[in-house]
Amino acid sequence: MATLRSRIADAFRFTEPPALAPPDHYGRADVAAMLRDIGIAMVEVSFPVQLVEDRLLEIAARYTTARVQVAVLPTMLFIQVGEAHEMEGSAQPSGRLDMAARVEEIARLARAGAITPGDAVEAVHAARQQKARFGSLATTLGYALTTVGFGMVVEPTWKALLAHLFLGLVVGLIVQLSRPLPGLTPILPTLSAVVVTLLATWFVADVADDGLLRIISPALIAMLPGMALVIGAIELAGGRIVSGASRTVYALAQLGLMVYGVVVGVRIAGQVPQQAASTQMGPWSLYASIALIAVGLYFYLSAPRGSLPWLLVVIAVATLAQTAAGLVLNSAHSGFVGAMVAIPFAVLASRLRGAPPGSVLALAVFWSLVPGQLTFMSLSRSASGDFAGTATISVAGAAIVSIALGTLVGWSLVRTLAARGRRPAAPVPV
Repeated sequence: MATLRSRIADAFRFTEPPALAPPDHYGRADVAAMLRDIGIAMVEVSFPVQLVEDRLLEIAARYTTARVQVAVLPTMLFIQVGEAHEMEGSAQPSGRLDMAARVEEIARLARAGAITPGDAVEAVHAARQQKARFGSLATTLGYALTTVGFGMVVEPTWKALLAHLFLGLVVGLIVQLSRPLPGLTPILPTLSAVVVTLLATWFVADVADDGLLRIISPALIAMLPGMALVIGAIELAGGRIVSGASRTVYALAQLGLMVYGVVVGVRIAGQVPQQAASTQMGPWSLYASIALIAVGLYFYLSAPRGSLPWLLVVIAVATLAQTAAGLVLNSAHSGFVGAMVAIPFAVLASRLRGAPPGSVLALAVFWSLVPGQLTFMSLSRSASGDFAGTATISVAGAAIVSIALGTLVGWSLVRTLAARGRRPAAPVPV
């Protein structure tokens, strides 16, 4: 019976390929170049710096016995393999899931020693240059669907659906038009916030039952620095002070630009009077929002082929765990439970055959928990004088810290359990 269970488990479990050569078979300069390219690609797809360092050291141990030193920052990477030195910088982060999947696949092969350094360098270069799976139209529609999904979580009313769809299409179009113009990147958060605030005030203000921000914030999810805030908190908690602090400051600056855009939009268009309450959707709206978010992110973030069912499951786990925790905890702290449950689930699911890499599923978890959305709503209300700011900012900060802490706890659980098993554990991608 034990043998039968083992065979069934092996049929579903991902197994690493054998190494191609023993350590020191390849030149140190080639190994350093491979570590440089894999590392900077991992940085670009939003891996925390401590995970990048751990993964590169594991890879290096397969290829060389020389002393290896790795230093990683949010936009810079330093590698030393014996006497060989490499340095690489990048300020072009990518949120595309297909690129994250390909980079992790290459890193997984390298960790097993199952790819030559030259082939790894070529594969990483191709992954960084590959085009998105979907065109501009599908990407914009995916963004609009994601906006509607998040809107159903924030404002689950029938009247608000078309408003979320309209504003999501507008911001999705702005994002697409700005991609060939990188010079607009610094002002894009402010510009988008101004445009969305004006359009929401002039055309869809009648659906803003509980304040205009409930209509504005879902449409601005692409601009919200929730990912940077959570990763910065993870890095700070892991002792990476320089990386964590710089990433957090950057995210807060982006958040400030968006808040300023909302304030400018409100000053131009004027305040929106309180509206009569609309008919709420039933409890089914939560499950419908999960499906819309999964499908929307699949197209907007250019997820790899065959990953949609997995995205749907992991987003459902994160959202339902957070919702269940909200029955006991407040919304600012329920993210801890959502991350603590969903991150181990994502990592363990990624070890099954046919599943996308763990980084893809973990990124979907962060998107579904939407820490940046809560922060943006809180700080914007404070800036526009809706209510007292100190309590609001503390709630926003608690939401970010709770999700980061939940991620760390989930990560630690997976590593601890895997270390006690027969097979070595893979580093947890977040």
